[in-house]
Amino acid sequence: MVVLGSSALQRNDGAAILAAMSNIAQTIRVTSSVSGDWKVMNVLHRIASQVAALDHACKPGTDAIRKNPPKVLFLLGADGGCFTRQDLPKDCFIIYQGHHGDVGAPIADVISPGAAYTEKSATYVNTEGGAQQTKVAMMPPGLAREDWKIINALSEIACLTLPYDTLDQVRKRLEEVSPNLVRYDDVEGENYFQQATDHAKLVNQELLADPLVPPQLTIKDFYMTDSISRASQTMAKCVKAVTEGAQAVHPYAETSTRDPVLL
Repeated sequence: MVVLGSSALQRNDGAAILAAMSNIAQTIRVTSSVSGDWKVMNVLHRIASQVAALDHACKPGTDAIRKNPPKVLFLLGADGGCFTRQDLPKDCFIIYQGHHGDVGAPIADVISPGAAYTEKSATYVNTEGGAQQTKVAMMPPGLAREDWKIINALSEIACLTLPYDTLDQVRKRLEEVSPNLVRYDDVEGENYFQQATDHAKLVNQELLADPLVPPQLTIKDFYMTDSISRASQTMAKCVKAVTEGAQAVHPYAETSTRDPVLL
């Protein structure tokens, strides 16, 4: 089995690396006599939500934003800190939509409060490519709403009304774009191995001399790897307990309504 980290594909020679790995995997498949359903070639993503974005044909990275600075930038739960306000034109109007007001919120001109995963019936895709569904455990606080409802309202204000009045209609559109997004708790059986191998022959095969070193060898702070954890008082106490060697805090102590909830 070949497992390629997604960071390798972000290099300037990412296409050539993928081509080389595909050729190696193809050789392994032929010489090892594995069964036809064995997944020899695999790509491990570092961020689960990027898998669903790729299913929507979204292009990863922020290079396009830097090369062509936008007049309006819509941040939909974008809390990765990939760029700062200084990276954008002074007259760029920024809209942030999210549920914990993390990294993306302070640089925004307008904030639309969305619902957290415990507060909405939503679809997520894990790093393996399997679609998963959440159920509403509690109602969103204050003026917070489910994301699709906010976007629907914005479309009406912009006089470009979207044809979605119910969540089922949204999911029907998801199925049209990428059918796997509604096949919950299932992983697609085909990984298009032959198509990937054929495509690899069409790209630039030149590899750079730089070694394949991952950008992050260890997780500096396991308890603060997402916007929900960073906003949690409980997780903050966990960090303090680890860094100061204090007595471990019970995971359910003083949990706020916006803390992670075990379903």
